[in-house]
Amino acid sequence: MQLPTVALAVVIYAAVLASAAPAEPPPYSAVEVDPFAVVQDVALPPDYQTALPENIAREITLAYETVIIVRPGDPPPFGHAVLRISGTVIRFQPANPAKRSLIGFHAGAAMLQARVRFADASTGQVLLIREVKGASESVAKKIVKFCITSHWLESK
Repeated sequence: MQLPTVALAVVIYAAVLASAAPAEPPPYSAVEVDPFAVVQDVALPPDYQTALPENIAREITLAYETVIIVRPGDPPPFGHAVLRISGTVIRFQPANPAKRSLIGFHAGAAMLQARVRFADASTGQVLLIREVKGASESVAKKIVKFCITSHWLESK
């Protein structure tokens, strides 16, 4: 008699805990990468400002072949949740050609630091804000890595 009562209490307790757990963000099947803003005193060349969202979009398509890339201002695809990636470049150090030619490897590469914001495009709810720093070529890969480790994007 005692064992069924305890078992019933455990089942009820587990059900209450499961319903009280915070909901995970839904997996997104589309991504919008907005142009990054630049802090006023940072001299980011226009080609870097244009290339950053394009590089992020390219890295996403390499990691997730079925994810839809939505251009800023385009309507979201019907039936697809959209993850919006935006940010602000807070530091930029131009490449040093002398170091690049003498040392090689990533020495002398342009360095970029950005505050990146991941949000649900339909609600505007911010999911994560992170600072990313690195050689300008690797910043896009680091941003996509946040998407991978957070399990936000679904690949069908």
